Amino acid sequence: MIDFGSNFRKLREWAGLSQEALAMSLHVSASVVNRIENNKRKLDVQILHKLAISLQLDILVVVTVLFKGNGVLPERRIIKKRNGVAVPA
Repeated sequence: MIDFGSNFRKLREWAGLSQEALAMSLHVSASVVNRIENNKRKLDVQILHKLAISLQLDILVVVTVLFKGNGVLPERRIIKKRNGVAVPA
C-alpha cells in the first residue's frame, strides 16, 4: 500500500519547510498538512496543484514522489518564507 502521507512529508522536508510554513503557502491550516502527513485526510487536486507551485516542481515530479518516494527529487533546496509565503532561497 502506498503511504501518501509519508511521501507528502518527504516533499515538505526536502523543501526545508515546517508544517506551518507549507500550510501558509498552500492556504490551508497546519492541521490540514498534519492530517495529510498522517494519512487522516485525503490529498485533493487543488492541494496537489498548489504543492507543485509552492515547491516549484513539475506536477509530474510531485505525483511520482507521492507514489514512489523521494528517489526522483532533484538536489535538495531550501525554501524560505518572504511575507509569509514560501519562496526559493
